[in-house]
Amino acid sequence: MSFVSEKHLLSKTSFLKSVQCSKAFFLYKNHYQLKDPLPKEKQAVFNRGYQVGVLAQNLFPGGVDVSPTHVAKFNDSVKKTKELIEQGQKVIYEAAFVHDGVLIALDILVNEGGKWYAYEVKSSLKISAAYVMDAALQYYVLSNNINLEDIYLVTMNDKYILQDSLDVQALFRIKSVKEDAEKNVDFIKYHIQQAKNTIDKDVLPKVEIGEKCFAPYQCDFYGTCWKHEPTNNIFEFSGISKKQAQVWFEKGFKTVYYIPEEELTGKTKLMVQSYKNHSEIIDKPALQKFYAKIKYPLAFFDAEMYAPAVPQYKGTTPFEAMPFLFSWHSLANDNEQPVHDYFFQEENSYAGKALLDKLIVQADKVNNILVFDTAQELKALSAVVKHFPEYKKQIDALKNKFIDFSDVFTNLWYYHPLTKGSMSLKKIYESVFGKSIFDDLPIKSGLLASYKYDDYLKEPDLFAKQELKTNLVEYCKTDTQAMYDLFVYIKVAIL
Repeated sequence: MSFVSEKHLLSKTSFLKSVQCSKAFFLYKNHYQLKDPLPKEKQAVFNRGYQVGVLAQNLFPGGVDVSPTHVAKFNDSVKKTKELIEQGQKVIYEAAFVHDGVLIALDILVNEGGKWYAYEVKSSLKISAAYVMDAALQYYVLSNNINLEDIYLVTMNDKYILQDSLDVQALFRIKSVKEDAEKNVDFIKYHIQQAKNTIDKDVLPKVEIGEKCFAPYQCDFYGTCWKHEPTNNIFEFSGISKKQAQVWFEKGFKTVYYIPEEELTGKTKLMVQSYKNHSEIIDKPALQKFYAKIKYPLAFFDAEMYAPAVPQYKGTTPFEAMPFLFSWHSLANDNEQPVHDYFFQEENSYAGKALLDKLIVQADKVNNILVFDTAQELKALSAVVKHFPEYKKQIDALKNKFIDFSDVFTNLWYYHPLTKGSMSLKKIYESVFGKSIFDDLPIKSGLLASYKYDDYLKEPDLFAKQELKTNLVEYCKTDTQAMYDLFVYIKVAIL
């Protein structure tokens, strides 16, 4: 086992970054302070991954954790790993190795019959190409340090259903990726050398912005590389796929204004024309038809989902979406203001029955329920009914009252040019009213709301717990308020 200077050491993170973009890799190694702030949602995902990784250690109990006490003390982990192997330790967590200037830390290393088996844990249901590349890098380093028999990716088992107690062995799926790893050895070696060349030259590589900035993940030096780009850059236009944007970018059409008319078709053409002309699209006949089918009294409905990687309640599966909160703005007629109500699951128990009971009572008072993109709510309600089949007829009747308000925007019956093709409720609201009602909220996204609810369930302090509840309810309420405001705005536009 070898040691190298920190400057020339590649970690798993920096290697994967170098494959995506040499410029981002150089900035990561030399100007880390320019890195974009880590979004709260992304930090929550990392935290979940760590928690799942710790739980997966129970697949092979009795191991020794060699995680470094500080990120700069990786050599201590490498040294400790070597010592444990020499002492005959059979299971090591976060085992660290260095080869060819690359440092890796493996989630679980197990010795059986004198051969080593590597396990990398992912808090996911599926194996992605990025996960395979990750494993291939680890395989390359490991196989040059120890007698490695196989390497596996450990993911969540979507077929697992929680019973009275958690069965860790059944919770995870284990799949060998050794064959894929071996096929990618040359690829790994090539990119390690390319990364080293980038460091040795000590000159910021000249790399054009493009599709690579977003795949497999949005680069965390996006703010640095894009700060001088025009606001009408085609990659920032959500209505154009990144793949198509790359094609046009390479043809020299670097902004929306440069795209020739003959290159545009369908909805993309309408959205780009709207942007170029600074004009809204208002399809009055289609909108009048849409509004004509809405019968008062009506309501605006939005639900927030809790989808823990590790199932918390009996009968549920990994990542099963469970509504824990809904917001309900009801409107008796055009002449009245909407009345707000909500449901929030305060106890750490499955919310299904209590939520359905309140939702059914509310739904009986209205003729139609407007939802922004019904897919999520319908999926969640179907999942809840699976646990309470006696509610099926009532929920089916309730679903028939649903009207998808997002149809107005996805069909371009109404379109605002400043959305740049985005169909998110937040972006549409901001574009129409020139301000955001979400910016001042502590919680600004459904994904973060899910993680914050997990915090709520675990929070021992009553005051902190109440604050989390208030923030969650306020976020969900803002969603239905935004729907109502847009509903009124568009209705006035077509009078």
